[in-house]
Amino acid sequence: MKKLFAAVALAMALIINFPAKAAETLSYIPENPEYALVMIHGYGQSGARMKGMEHQLKKVLPNTALYFPTAPDNGPWGGYQWFNIPLAAAEMADKAMYEKMMKDALKNVKHLHNLIDDIHQTEGIPYDNISVAGFSQGGLMALLTGLTNPHGLHKAVSFSGVPLLLTKDLTARKIVSAPQILIIQGDNDTVIPADSFKMTTETLNALNIPSELQLIRGMAHQISDAALKRFADFMVYEVE
Repeated sequence: MKKLFAAVALAMALIINFPAKAAETLSYIPENPEYALVMIHGYGQSGARMKGMEHQLKKVLPNTALYFPTAPDNGPWGGYQWFNIPLAAAEMADKAMYEKMMKDALKNVKHLHNLIDDIHQTEGIPYDNISVAGFSQGGLMALLTGLTNPHGLHKAVSFSGVPLLLTKDLTARKIVSAPQILIIQGDNDTVIPADSFKMTTETLNALNIPSELQLIRGMAHQISDAALKRFADFMVYEVE
């Protein structure tokens, strides 16, 4: 399991095509954007890695400013991390290990809240027109950002995300918003806990927060074309 995780994560790190710095945010901002989307990278990656999705995102999300932040903490392979994670998937759900992950995640979610404030102030985009999405540990960060942002964001999407669980640091009182939520996971994902999908939905159900779920057959720890299509369908903005 450890070898498999290392091989997958290393492959992700090796396809970074742009230099990145800790806490750097890359962006694409069209003229007079009405919406904004913050795309959050996974373990050992960077905002530059997620910016590789810019061309596809621009096609399905017109009038949307796109932001690709890099985590503030150094990670493996020259990349960055929102929080440290164990190499074995099952250990992510170990109580002591998860408590530590969540403590670090909540520390760094403030970085994403600050970015969202900057987007609102600089571009004049209403908070309820700002969405967040993320891959792997970025998936958990997207949910945390959406659920703990006091201004009420639009949508939050987790691709192949680390599970969302309440802890002594993330209590129900810390949940102050309920954005529209989509959780996407592959049934062939061996990097995150096998029941991550179930754990996250049970947490949201306990909080009385509805979510949309998409289990994609044959998808491993990745964002496949099928996952992107489901994401695009979810993100289509309602016509007033």
